[in-house]
Amino acid sequence: MASPRIARLEAPLRVVAALVGTLPVALLSGVCLARFAPLSEGARGALGFSLVVPLWVAAMCVAFLARSAARAWGMCAALSAVLFALAYAVPQ
Repeated sequence: MASPRIARLEAPLRVVAALVGTLPVALLSGVCLARFAPLSEGARGALGFSLVVPLWVAAMCVAFLARSAARAWGMCAALSAVLFALAYAVPQ
């Protein structure tokens, strides 16, 4: 069982993960959409830019559903790493 000090920090850490940790996920998702969507260049940019906020809200909802703050932060870090690799390491 976790110590009382860590248990007291569990909820605030999950909230911070949902608010701050999901922002890179949403931004990198928008970049990946703008990079790989089979549309014209202007349409891809508009699509990626306009979907950042809804993707951020969806990622926040998923982060709040995590069982612990560590899982929420781990999910944010893993998704950010994968999306970063897709956005910048994969050739178009």
